[in-house]
Amino acid sequence: MPEMPDKERDRIVEVYPMELRMDVNGPKISRPAWARDHSRSLCRNALRVGEIMSKDVVTATPDDTILSVAQKMSEQSISCVVVTCNGRVVGILTEKDMLNAVARGGTELHRLAVSERMSRPVDTISADMSILEADRIMEVKCIRRLPVVENGRLAGIVTQTDVTRALISLDSLGCVSDIMTTQVATVHIDATAMEAARMMSCSNVACLIVVHEEEIAGILTEKDLLKRIVALQKDPAQTRVVDVMSLPVVTVPPSCSILDAIKKMETMHLHRLLVTDGKAICGVITQTDIMRAVRRFSEARESQQRLVEEELADLLQHAIRDMQEVRDFLGGIPHPPTEAGISASIAPPTIEQMVSSAVSISEGS
Repeated sequence: MPEMPDKERDRIVEVYPMELRMDVNGPKISRPAWARDHSRSLCRNALRVGEIMSKDVVTATPDDTILSVAQKMSEQSISCVVVTCNGRVVGILTEKDMLNAVARGGTELHRLAVSERMSRPVDTISADMSILEADRIMEVKCIRRLPVVENGRLAGIVTQTDVTRALISLDSLGCVSDIMTTQVATVHIDATAMEAARMMSCSNVACLIVVHEEEIAGILTEKDLLKRIVALQKDPAQTRVVDVMSLPVVTVPPSCSILDAIKKMETMHLHRLLVTDGKAICGVITQTDIMRAVRRFSEARESQQRLVEEELADLLQHAIRDMQEVRDFLGGIPHPPTEAGISASIAPPTIEQMVSSAVSISEGS
């Protein structure tokens, strides 16, 4: 592959030069090989799962108990374990699976096997898949993590957090008020953990804002239920929300930038932030909200890029046709008589020469 010209390599704004080629059907415009390769290398789609995945994956066996796995997840502050048998992925157990177990009234989780509550079959991906393709799978399947498999065996795991971290710094996405979820589910501080878990499961939400006398008292998440109910073998029907909720609640104003919000999530190891204006709840912003915004931004940018390329190609085609007419006109002009009295036709410049001259004049100006 020819080396990219310095003037193109040093530009901040990506430029797509075009090559003019002549064949039996007339002039054709195409992007030079080095430009196509350069475009692919700069595209976020070139970033592969293997470059961002976590290789140290916590695993469990189908015969392990829910309690032992819950304690492992709590101790290591992880949101899931991959269930394997002889090195092959057979299931996955997540915080949501734990939530559903509590919502069903499970009080003897120390006797329940992982195989009875794990999610299966499991969607897996390869390490050479692009992160955008992995993100599309998460979006379509409504999941937040994907085990990575090589030669049939577990090689790593990529999560929504990994993808968010890889993409968020590439784009400026505005303020949290632009993408936050405005419908916020709440629960009273005196409700039981069982009632809260059932509310979360039925509403398909990962957290509830705990309120007391119309003020924010705390937040209850799937992780809270895992750590303080399942791992500690507490009876959810006899445990109040106030005893298992997290506090203080980390908040941001509606004007907070999305980049600052994701940095706060990273620093404080959070998956969501409450958006407030004074004491009023405005909404909640999650990593899922941010990933949706990244998807929309990426799709809009790719669409705009395709439109610019199409317009550029159309303009060049028009220019080529005009130059062809000029060349035909010049070809018909007779050459002044020579000393021998013989006239000759002018050899008109080629289209390539005319384009080159036009470019030189443009650069000189």
